[in-house]
Amino acid sequence: MRRLLAVLMVAGLAVPVATTASADPQTVPNGPWVQDSQHVGLERLHSYDEMVKALRQIERKSQGRVALETVGRSNEGRDLYLAKVGTGATKVLYITQQHGNEPLGTEAALQLLQRLGNGGAGWDAILSKVTLLVIPKVNPDGSERFQRQNHDPDCSGAFCTPGVGFDVNRWHDPAVPPEANPVPEAAAVQRVAIRYQPRVVVDYHHQGSYRSADGDLITTSIFWPNHPDAPAPAVALSRQLCLVISDTLMHYGFAEVSQYPGTLPRGIARNSYGIRGTGSVLVELRGDIGQKSSGMLVRTAYASMAALLESIAEGTVFTQDPARADTIPLRGEFIENPHEE
Repeated sequence: MRRLLAVLMVAGLAVPVATTASADPQTVPNGPWVQDSQHVGLERLHSYDEMVKALRQIERKSQGRVALETVGRSNEGRDLYLAKVGTGATKVLYITQQHGNEPLGTEAALQLLQRLGNGGAGWDAILSKVTLLVIPKVNPDGSERFQRQNHDPDCSGAFCTPGVGFDVNRWHDPAVPPEANPVPEAAAVQRVAIRYQPRVVVDYHHQGSYRSADGDLITTSIFWPNHPDAPAPAVALSRQLCLVISDTLMHYGFAEVSQYPGTLPRGIARNSYGIRGTGSVLVELRGDIGQKSSGMLVRTAYASMAALLESIAEGTVFTQDPARADTIPLRGEFIENPHEE
């Protein structure tokens, strides 16, 4: 626990901490919210080119700890990168930004890779037992347009928005092999999973704004595979992983965690990698991001990433009672931004 406290201190130093509500609250119920007159700048987020530059810098400064490889190309021809760090037998795969307008998991992953690349006794012990694989910004074409879909205006068929592109996070069905997958970004993730056989896959997204039963604003929703084809051991491990995230974030008090009301399609990453027998978790960070809330949400994602690596390396995740995941509160009602029409 002392090591995790240090991890979280690093996260707090790396990103701005969210402003808390004062005696004269600006938020409903406990924001912060994007104001109706507020310009939400994306300049502080990494563009695709800036991300590639940051990854190469991390690789160079890590002196061999972090290794990069390209694992495919987007529909527009942008390279898709895999970052690898660690030598442990247990492989953990983090994927971010399958939806191009859901960016903060990518920011957290870059910070984590930078920290792991710097090393240190605590991290070295973890990385002797765990190998971390990260595919950041899975959907670079969509991210450059800040849209949910990839860029494939000629797409057709299932999960296609005509004239725009495919929803990448609907094309991971194990029954559709990578060579037959019409979505190259999803096919790249499939190939990595087939090649490395990770024991854990965690997929980072954003959702809208929701309120808990107590009236608090949900900052993070999590869920496990719920497709009937997912084997029971994989579902049990997924539930244990969710408990580590929930317990960590709720303990440190900067997140309100709920269950995500997940649906059943096989092609959603959470379900598809569970069907493959992997511990598979969806992490949904709060949407409606503005300058005040984005720092806190990056910190939240970073903390979940770090806590999972520590618990997997130490084996404590496997001591969790999977049934206890049912006590994670349900997400609650959707809230319209009170500063929007």
